[in-house]
Amino acid sequence: MDFWSPLAAPLLNGIAMLLALGFRRNRAVIVLAILTFASLALAGVVVSEPGDRGTEAARMFAPWLLLAAAAMPERRLLARRNLILLLLLAIAIWLTLAAPAHVWPALRGALPFGVLPWSAGAVAAVLTFLAAALCLLRWVLHGAPMEAGLSLVLALVAFALMPVMHLDTVRYAFALAGAGALSTILYASYRMAFVDALAGLPNRRALDEALARLSGDYALAMVDVDHFKQFNDTHGHDAGDRVLQSVAQQLRGTRGASAFRYGGEEFCLLFTGARMQLAKQACEHVRERIEQMRVRVRSVPSKPRRGQALRRNDPNEVKVTISIGLAERSAEVRAAADVLKAADTALYKAKAKGRNRVVAR
Repeated sequence: MDFWSPLAAPLLNGIAMLLALGFRRNRAVIVLAILTFASLALAGVVVSEPGDRGTEAARMFAPWLLLAAAAMPERRLLARRNLILLLLLAIAIWLTLAAPAHVWPALRGALPFGVLPWSAGAVAAVLTFLAAALCLLRWVLHGAPMEAGLSLVLALVAFALMPVMHLDTVRYAFALAGAGALSTILYASYRMAFVDALAGLPNRRALDEALARLSGDYALAMVDVDHFKQFNDTHGHDAGDRVLQSVAQQLRGTRGASAFRYGGEEFCLLFTGARMQLAKQACEHVRERIEQMRVRVRSVPSKPRRGQALRRNDPNEVKVTISIGLAERSAEVRAAADVLKAADTALYKAKAKGRNRVVAR
């Protein structure tokens, strides 16, 4: 084993921790701080002898800390729970560095869960798998990419902590976990910057980036959900969010187009290399699909009367329609901003003509 390999795991996990800190992914910061110091212990950096005490310390302390970090909700970094967990990490580091020779066997016998008739590695792996399962459950419930990534990272660490693993394999697994954490943080940060969290579509910043790279023939369609403010006042913002998500799902399947969330109840469809007639047909098809769509919502009026408590009505199916304004790049309208403005003008014409229709410039 060369000098670089033992230090690859702490280096990758440390870089990932700093990146998570920069993007304020505070629970990921805690997890990666634990993995960084566990990697240093495995590399023999925080203990005088690599291998024995370092491996034992990683299996004794890291699983409990990782399980606690996975169970905690996202909070500000200096929240009380996070500070307690960081204090426990500091105590674990101090014990690893300074525990006397006669104390260490007692710690090793008690941790990670000495009352179980299993080896320390098996218990450590089970605890870390539980931490991975908690992150996976949070991803299933909320769909946050960061949770899916942390689940994979913790699953790798759980495999690494199994008693059958050789020390070199453990180090490589921790390095792979650090690389996975780096990729997860970068991807989650990309989604935060360029993907609308509610609709799941690329946002206006992503549209601006796409328009800046465009050349040749293309068409833009501005899409507006009809009477959306009135719908929100009648059924509540939660129901409005369900409608926007359903409309976004239909727009995502528009033939030959890329869908974007423009803002509020407005969306944009970008047709590249498509003739105007084909773009108009695609807009008509998606308009018809949304007109036939029914969204199941539970109404909560946004503006109850003074002194009246919010009352959630029984679920019911609602119908929504959209208006679309379409414009294409031409000799007269060449700049992307002008095409977008022309599509917006066509949208206002569609709304003036009674809504639920497509108007092409």
